Amino acid sequence: MSPTFRGNRTEDPLEARANPRVGADLAVDIYARGFSGPLPGRTRDLSVGGACVATASPFDVKSVESIVITTQRGECLRIRCEGCWQREEPSAELMLSGLSFGDPDDEQLDFIWDIVLDAGKYLARFLCERTELHELELEDAMSLSQMTRYKDVPCGHTLYRQGTQDAGSDSIYLVIEGTVNLTVRVKGSREVDFARLESGEFFGGLPVLAGVPHAESAVAATDVRLLEIDSHTLQYIRTARPWLGYRLGSAMLRLTAQRMAGILERVRDLL
Repeated sequence: MSPTFRGNRTEDPLEARANPRVGADLAVDIYARGFSGPLPGRTRDLSVGGACVATASPFDVKSVESIVITTQRGECLRIRCEGCWQREEPSAELMLSGLSFGDPDDEQLDFIWDIVLDAGKYLARFLCERTELHELELEDAMSLSQMTRYKDVPCGHTLYRQGTQDAGSDSIYLVIEGTVNLTVRVKGSREVDFARLESGEFFGGLPVLAGVPHAESAVAATDVRLLEIDSHTLQYIRTARPWLGYRLGSAMLRLTAQRMAGILERVRDLL
């Protein structure tokens, strides 16, 4: 589903990236006009300029006045903010809302910067040490960690289907937690599993990398937490950091080619 934009802002939900933005999963209480109490949610990404917040239900995003962010250590920060956009996240039956922070003071900025830098350091190390992207250097991993968003997917949900290249299902994904099955359709209808992806493995992105439909289907075999690099982010990377875009694209095409070779072996054995 396409983003729903509110007010005068017409930016993509991933915004302009003037500030580092990292995937972050933190408890949030949303305070808005007309609410009898706070609306609970979780951050999906965070920057010093704002946050993407997931909630179980939609609300008037323009009524938001402030949020309280609670860290994993139990530290809390209340900060004024305004709503910018809202869209549905069908894979998890959630609403994603973009919030822009007001004029934070130095203490609030220090608090947010600490969270952003810690989350970025964790993701950069994860990318370097626990993934298949051997082409990435430390600087690349640090840059890529600042362009990510968490995506939670329930068991059994199909992320994309073989032969499609729809906008919204063309992202590059990295498995953080859980398991994803890749399948191919043979003889018209039979689905055959050919890869079971676990933490640290990448998949997807073929429509935006090569302009062709997905060669396989991807299904969550368990509840899954993913790191998402969507088509808007990839376009930004290619424009602003072309060397990183080249390395990421080369790595993903290498992984896809290796998996396609495995598919051909499986299909040959089935024929």
